[in-house]
Order: sequence, then structure tokens, then C-alpha cells
Amino acid sequence: MRTSRNREPVRIENVCHAHVRFGRLCALTVILAALNSQPVWAETSGLSLPIASYQDNAEYETIPPPEPRTYTAEDDLRSAIRSDPELAAVVREEAEMMLAAQLSGIPRPRYIPATSLVDLKGLEVYASRNRQSFPFSFYLNGFVQVRWFEFARSVTSWTASGPIKGIPGAPTAPTQYPVSNINVFEINRFFLTSEGYVTDERLRYSITLFGTTNNGNNSAIAPLGFAGWKFNDQVMMLGGVSFVAATREWGTSSRWVQGIDRSMANTFFRPSYSPGFEFKGKLLDGEFRYRGGVWNGIDGSRAGVNRSGTAMAWAGIVTWEPLGAYGPYYSDMEIHREPVLRLGCSGMHALTPTSQQSQAFSNPEDTLVRLSNGTPISAPGAIQARTVITKVRVQLATVDIGWKYKGTAVNFEYYFRQLDDYTGQDIPPVTVPPTPPTPVPVRAPSIFQQGGAGSVSFCLIPQRLGIYGRSGGVTGPNGSGQEYGGGFNFYPKNNRQTKFTFETLYYNRSPANNALYPYRAGYSGTAIQTQMLVMW
Repeated sequence: MRTSRNREPVRIENVCHAHVRFGRLCALTVILAALNSQPVWAETSGLSLPIASYQDNAEYETIPPPEPRTYTAEDDLRSAIRSDPELAAVVREEAEMMLAAQLSGIPRPRYIPATSLVDLKGLEVYASRNRQSFPFSFYLNGFVQVRWFEFARSVTSWTASGPIKGIPGAPTAPTQYPVSNINVFEINRFFLTSEGYVTDERLRYSITLFGTTNNGNNSAIAPLGFAGWKFNDQVMMLGGVSFVAATREWGTSSRWVQGIDRSMANTFFRPSYSPGFEFKGKLLDGEFRYRGGVWNGIDGSRAGVNRSGTAMAWAGIVTWEPLGAYGPYYSDMEIHREPVLRLGCSGMHALTPTSQQSQAFSNPEDTLVRLSNGTPISAPGAIQARTVITKVRVQLATVDIGWKYKGTAVNFEYYFRQLDDYTGQDIPPVTVPPTPPTPVPVRAPSIFQQGGAGSVSFCLIPQRLGIYGRSGGVTGPNGSGQEYGGGFNFYPKNNRQTKFTFETLYYNRSPANNALYPYRAGYSGTAIQTQMLVMW
């Protein structure tokens, strides 16, 4: 009998706890409703809450419920929450869940770095992955190269085949120019790129702002970019301003080349950027890649819509990687466990207007067709007395090979170029008013030039430190030039997005010239360079 009398109080206590939990849930509902500015009125339940006792002779009694409190103001609600830590925790948890549910549909920015096989993607600001929403993505990336460049000359002058700046009335005989020492700090390049897709994941876009301080702080910012349609991995067509795809090294970003910058031979032979239309893609599961198209000219960004003539530049690059993915880099900091091989060739055919040398380039990468002694072919009397070449046909072919294995990388490219089919005009005497030039026949023979560049690198510490050596040369009927050098690449954070490079380079009678590179036409001497590259 005693046992049966004690079971009834236990049951009543369980009911009591259930009522308490129910009461707290009701209070939470009231508070959340009040926070959302909805009036809530508390009502007295009128229920008596029995209190159980475990004493054998205990009498059951009822205690009247406490007076209900009505929260009629936000201050009272905040006070109630602050005075009850357990209730405050529950409210906080519910609020965080509601906020997370609202934010779950908004894509959050994320960063996609470069890998051993894939180029940098950068900051993914927005990318719609829901097929029900409007297809759009927006990525931001870029890089900056800060460089110290010192050049110590080994000669005091060099001789061009004609006056380089083409001063009216100047003699067309060979002209001598001084060789100067150089010591400068510069922002060698900076790129700021936005890219993605819009309206359809196959409709791609990219826009880049490219600049340098090498031509002075007031140099123009050059726009690059494209709009294209990607059918699949095999075919993509695009139009815009891009590099004329005519050599392997020129088609490799300056971020990924072996040393400080591209080689002397490539700087001499390569074209530049130009508006154009091209196709690119991958075949055989990425083993074979191609890129080719038609552009306004070899340096079409300089001429613009007012360029002379209607001829175009046709160019392309093909790549075969039979042993696996080679990657975009010249070095093997990732330590390939199996050998990889890259074979390729490229070519270009262009009947292009020539340009005079100028410091006010529209694009810092603009280049001039030059003789193998560094003289621009457009210089007065360069290939024919008292004649300025205004148009020339350029035919370029290259072959290249690359090999990587266990931290060792070997890369080599050889160039063949022929210049012919010249158009020229005479050099009128200086008169008042000025006498316009008149076309003249050009009987100069075709010019064949060739050269190559190669590099060997060794990884001393994986993804941290590597050393390299490189060499190259150019030769032709007007002379020849050579370069020899080496240095090291140090990656402070064990990835390719930050790189410190030190390089020492000696070149003799450089035929190449560009303000972004250490090469100056006709110069001979030693170049010492350090550079910090940062990508984001």
C-alpha cells in the first residue's frame, strides 16, 4: 500500500515538468512575436500546479500560479532576456538559425588560387550555381611586378643601319648612338582582370587593365580583353584584344617564365597584342591543344582603325603533351614523379605596316620589326638608301620542346623568320611648305633571320627554392647577338603566387629592344635584376 501511494506523486511531478517546458516554449513564442512587432497578450491559464511529496503521510496541496507578466515594451523584453541566461541562449540560437536561412541563398566570396596544373582564378565575387537564377559570375585577379634593374655597359656606342627616329632631312647613312648605364626601380607590370560568364555559362568575358611605370608615370593604361563562346572543352571562339599567338614563350604569361622575364630571342622575334578573332581548345582528353586566329597586325594595338591597308596577321600555336599534363610553368617546383614532355610549333604570316620607334607606346608590350643589329626596319635607309619601309611581309615559324622530371626542367625554342615584299616611300627634302613623300619601288633582297633560347632549372627545395641558367642568340645578315645568365627563384609561402627572383645576365650586341625587358638595341653589358612578383 505504501508503494502504490508513492507512485502517484511521481506521475504528478512528471506532469509538472512537462507543464514547465510547455510554459517556456510559450514564453519564447511570445518574445519572438514581440520582436517582430506583433502584439501578444498573455493570458492566465488558471491551472493549479500540484507539488508532489514523497513522505508517506504527506497531504497534497495546490499552490496558485504566479502572476503573469506582460511584456508591452521592447525594453521589458530585453530585460527579461538578459535576466534569464537560458532563455537568452535559446533566443540567440533561434535568431542565428533564422539569419542563416536568409543568407543561405546568397553566394559568399571565395578565393581560388593557382595550382601546379591550373592558372590562377582569383577572388570569386559572385557565381550563380542555381539553374533557376540568372547565370552570372564575376572573378577578380591580377598581379604586380616590382623590379630593380641595373645595367653596366661594356661598350660606349653602337651603330644602327640608319637614323632610328627618322628625323626629316636626316642622312640615311649608318648612325652611331651612345650606350648608357641604367639604374632604376620600377613597377614593371601590373594587371587587374575581371572575368566570368553572363546570361549563359558558355558566354565568357574578360577585361584587363595593363600598365607600367617603365615609360614614365604618365604612361597610358592599355586595355585587353575578350568576349567569347565556349561550346565545350574542344572549341571556344573569342574576339577582342589579345596576344598574337605566334611563339611559345610569348604565349606564356610573364608570371610563369623561367627567370625575370622572357628571353632576348623571343623579344626580338615575337609579335605584340592586337585586336582579332581566334579559336582555341583541347583534344584527346587534353593531350593536344591549339590556339589560332586572325589579328589586325603583329602590333595592331598601335595602328588602330586608321592603320594602312587591309591585310591581316594569321598566327597559331599547337601543343602535344604525350606523357601527361605539362602545366603552364617553365620550372618543375612541383617535382613530377614521372617525366612529362611538351612538343609544339607555331607560326605567323602577316603583311603589316611598320612603325617608327617612340616612347609613347599605346601598349607597353608593343614591338618593332628589326634587323639583327637592332635597327628598326622602318628607319630611313635601313635596307635601301633614301627609302623608308612602310609595309613588310613577316613570316615566322618556331619549334619548341619542354621536359620535366623530379625537379629538373629543360625548355628550348627555335625561331625562323623571313622578311620580304616591302613597300616603301622616298625621303623628300625639307621644304616650306613640306613636300609629301611618294611611293618608290624597293629592290632590297629578302632577309632571313634565326635564333633560339633555352633554359635549364633545378628545384633545390620543393615549392620553395630553385636555380636556373639560360642562354640564347639571334643571327642574320646584319649581325648577331647573344645572352648568357642565370639566377634563382624563391617562393616565400611555398606557392607560385609570391615569387622573389634574382638574376644576372650578360648580353652582347642586343638586337632586341623593349622598355619592359632588360634589352636595349645595340647595347652590350651586364644586367643585374631583382624582382618581387605578387599575384592575387
